[in-house]
Amino acid sequence: MKIKLTPLNIVSSICLVIGVLLLWSKKPVERPGQIDMTYTLAGFSFLSAVVFFVSDLIFRKFISSLKKLWIIEGVLVIFIVILVFIIKSSIS
Repeated sequence: MKIKLTPLNIVSSICLVIGVLLLWSKKPVERPGQIDMTYTLAGFSFLSAVVFFVSDLIFRKFISSLKKLWIIEGVLVIFIVILVFIIKSSIS
């Protein structure tokens, strides 16, 4: 099996690194009523890395051309980033 570098692999590895960095960085809670969300964010980061990895495997199963795979996965990543910014701007 050949190892292919794809956009979802890159995003998956970035999510793993973010999760590990969140677990290593211990910031003390400054206010008594403040909730520490680092473990929740780290768990979400690891979960999203697994989702990206599995979706990359699914895309590889159905798309054989590496060029088409890069285009489709790149468009998916751009769409997800735009969707996150739209949701973030509508909430705040």
